Amino acid sequence: MRFLVLFLLLSCSQAPLKYKYSSSKRYLASLTREDISVDRIEGEVKVDLIFASGLDSTVLVVKLFDEEGNLLTDVDPSDLTLSTSEDIEAKPFVLKQGVYKAQILPRVKSKNIRMRVDWQEKVLSKEIVLKTTQAPLKNSVFPLNHEYSQSRSVDEISVSRGSAFPETATEGFSFENMGDNPIVDATRNRYSQRGFHFDYLEQARQNMALEIDDSPNDTVSHTMHSVFMFFPRKRLPIVEQLSGTINVTLPNGEKMIFQRDSKEIVDGVFTEGPVDVSRDRHKRQYADLKYRGQGVILRANARGQSPQLGQFENTKIDMEHGIKGSADVLIIHGQSGQRCRRPKSDFWEPLDVTPIEFKFPTDEEFDLYLKQHCGFGLPQL
Repeated sequence: MRFLVLFLLLSCSQAPLKYKYSSSKRYLASLTREDISVDRIEGEVKVDLIFASGLDSTVLVVKLFDEEGNLLTDVDPSDLTLSTSEDIEAKPFVLKQGVYKAQILPRVKSKNIRMRVDWQEKVLSKEIVLKTTQAPLKNSVFPLNHEYSQSRSVDEISVSRGSAFPETATEGFSFENMGDNPIVDATRNRYSQRGFHFDYLEQARQNMALEIDDSPNDTVSHTMHSVFMFFPRKRLPIVEQLSGTINVTLPNGEKMIFQRDSKEIVDGVFTEGPVDVSRDRHKRQYADLKYRGQGVILRANARGQSPQLGQFENTKIDMEHGIKGSADVLIIHGQSGQRCRRPKSDFWEPLDVTPIEFKFPTDEEFDLYLKQHCGFGLPQL
């Protein structure tokens, strides 16, 4: 009878759950006592909406009950099998605090995931849905009290989050071009490098940005910092580590393609030139990145401090690509080629606080500002 019920439940699903995940012990003899029988399975995910970054995960929590409704805690976890509609990375079930748990890691850009759990192919749970998204989870940041920042390495990149943010989620990723290559001449300039930091604080729309740090030497105050923001902000930044490249999808949907080993830009909406290691720090250029996309970008620079706060120099940022100067902000409309230079105080409060909040959490607010002060608005990408 139970086999018939299992068949009917499966046949009524929207589509087959073609992926199965079970412990290697599943093929050995069950350790569940013969007098124990599971009658009902209930399951839920701790977080039911997750950023499909390929880096963010959640936990599937399963409870088992007998015919009398009693919670079962002495079932062999390897008797449980997870079936899903999408390919995922799933760890085997473990028993913790009276419930059975499995960590679920959706693949990058995954669709919503439908799941069921069965016990010995006899009892099947109701369908459990894990929703996935590439869009920002909210507009505004709510500054959390982070005691520290945590990072971990995932192949060629470093993934980061603040300590107050969930352990299974991410708030950014980064990597560095350390040379030797045409961009970073580390042979003649030992401490020279270019770092790329893609941040999406609290997975909100407000502060999504790319910071590029050009280090000509090992003196921190000489580092040339540049912040780029991309509009329209339709999605969170996504990184894909392929066989030969690192592909980053920007908030406006455009791409930056990096050579996997060297971290040089090889394709996408930017071209790049070498790190400026000239001796006079006051005359050094900021990161030589030239935008050739169709969206709108905002660029700010500063040497030895956060670009949002100000600058040591009074030289206006240049109106072509923003490589020279740090006074004010450069805004580029990729489709029309129009440029606009505006004060930094229009976009950030000049306070040395963490985080430094962008004043326009929504694209509608920023679009209105552009139309009023720059004579153009955001394109439809």
